[in-house]
Amino acid sequence: MSTEDIIPGITPTRMQLLELNQRLELATKGYELLSEKLEALTGELLTSVNAYKERREKALEKTTLAQDEYRKLELQLGTTELRGVVSNFKQVYHLESKKRSLMGISVPMFHLIDPESENTNNASYSLKRTSAKFDENLFLFKDSLQAIIQLSEVQSTISRLAKEIIETKRRVNALNYIIIPRIKATVKWIRLTLAERERESFVRLKKVKKKISG
Repeated sequence: MSTEDIIPGITPTRMQLLELNQRLELATKGYELLSEKLEALTGELLTSVNAYKERREKALEKTTLAQDEYRKLELQLGTTELRGVVSNFKQVYHLESKKRSLMGISVPMFHLIDPESENTNNASYSLKRTSAKFDENLFLFKDSLQAIIQLSEVQSTISRLAKEIIETKRRVNALNYIIIPRIKATVKWIRLTLAERERESFVRLKKVKKKISG
């Protein structure tokens, strides 16, 4: 046992030994709880990664479909006409952001607010210059935008989970490789020191008794 393993400033007394045993019990319990948390966080991360893969494919699929349908609409209306309609298209979407707790971690929840959802009769483009195909294409782009937002939501969750995992793993390693071993080493040192003192006291007592009896 190296002296570097001993916690500095510790005096080898029975009171100190009792306090260190209590600290060791708390540190061990903390290590167990953090290890369980780390395992649960890792499980959540894997779930989120799988969700990300699914949402990424979904977003790519919907975005590709919207782009393909836009090209078809361009052929139907003509490039100049369609660009004219699109250039006058004024519609502002708002992104509502909320928070939810995932294993004590604050993760985002995104919601796309459609400006036309409150008033469907208030079209923001000329109905005379467009067709039902334009409405369908507009819906596809809205749908793809929603898919991208959902992808961003799970991506942000993954980032925060990964950060929490790194921090939790750092604390677990600190307990497992530094704090708990040093407490154990110090406890062992105190016990050895106390035992040595008892032996020395016993030897002195025997010498005193021998002098008295002799």
